[in-house]
Amino acid sequence: MPTTRRRFLGAASAAAIAAPGIARSKETETAGFEQALSAKFAEGDVLDWRGGNVRLRKPLVIEVTSNLLGPGLDLNGAKLIADFNDAGKRAITIRIPGHAKNVALRGMKIMNGTFVAASPAQDAIGLECRTNNSWLYSWKLMNLDIEHFVRDGLHFDGSVFEGECHAVTCSDNGRNGMTFRNNGPIGDVGIVSAIAIFGGQLRKNGRAGIETQSLIPYQEPRDLNISQTYFVENKGPGLLATSGFSMAMGCGFENNGGCGIKLANEGRLFACRASTYKSQPYLVDAFLNGGSMLLDGCRIEGYGGFEGKMKYAKIAGKGSVLLRASGDRSNVDVSNDITVKVA
Repeated sequence: MPTTRRRFLGAASAAAIAAPGIARSKETETAGFEQALSAKFAEGDVLDWRGGNVRLRKPLVIEVTSNLLGPGLDLNGAKLIADFNDAGKRAITIRIPGHAKNVALRGMKIMNGTFVAASPAQDAIGLECRTNNSWLYSWKLMNLDIEHFVRDGLHFDGSVFEGECHAVTCSDNGRNGMTFRNNGPIGDVGIVSAIAIFGGQLRKNGRAGIETQSLIPYQEPRDLNISQTYFVENKGPGLLATSGFSMAMGCGFENNGGCGIKLANEGRLFACRASTYKSQPYLVDAFLNGGSMLLDGCRIEGYGGFEGKMKYAKIAGKGSVLLRASGDRSNVDVSNDITVKVA
């Protein structure tokens, strides 16, 4: 990416963050929107919202206690503005409660709008199923812009799996753009898996663009497949995958904190690009415990005085790395018992 375009993007992003307050023309308050959404969910239908922007004066929680197929929300370009001033509550929570057993929520979708916090709010959207005996799966989040939440843009918790994010951008949230967390009581932990992310951006978040977490350390979700997604200027890594991840393909990583991707155990990168003027000296920072990593057709670039200084990876522990059309051995810093093969 040319330096001139980088400067343009930075200026545009700063202008967006500094923009004046959200206009109040044609806004609906919480009650009418909540009633309409709850009614459609109860029927297993999608709310085709045509009421303009929505100002939430209280958090919305939808609990699903019986099998449900295909509910959702189409905002049709509207903004959902969280304005209830409670950093401990999220704007919308879709939840299967722990006491509800053998419940399946399938095919849920939320699409075509913007979520923004006008006063402190924890997350924009949370999908929760903190048990391994119920399932929230085959969900889709599409064409969404999410910003200014205290914690995460999106928070996925427990048995929330086989899901897709299409063209979802999470910017300027206090912690992560997206968090995927294995969670639930010991012996009944819900597992996040089979996640596909297509396009979108994770930009200027307070820690990572995407982070995997777990109630039990070192058992974080790792079945993430990420394609053509851009991670830029997050204060921590673009992707923080403590137990590794399945695949990143055609993704971009620019000026994140320390590295584009921080991982352990395993990871596969195809045709990913990384660039920095200093803050992101490595595309990948990894610790392997008998695992392996692949970089295939990846590219790196330093600019703004950092030309020739960026490297593909810093790797420690025990394991192997294969560089295929991704630089040479001099572009990787290794320690401990790491084998590097160049193809």
